Amino acid sequence: MIGVMAMLPCRPGCPFYQEGCHKTCAQWQLFQEKQQAQRQAKKQYLQFYNDLCAQVVRQCRAIEYRRMAW
Repeated sequence: MIGVMAMLPCRPGCPFYQEGCHKTCAQWQLFQEKQQAQRQAKKQYLQFYNDLCAQVVRQCRAIEYRRMAW
């Protein structure tokens, strides 16, 4: 499993496990940073396309209202 953690690093089955390591584990912190970066990228992607779609919907509604006035 390349790039994927099979379990939380603070679990006894983890090869990096030490008693009470869940707050200082470098592997876990790295995993959390990567997850945060992925979440932020997804959030920006969704925000961009949400704004773009909203703009298209506004344009379509504006055209529809103009046609109804004729």
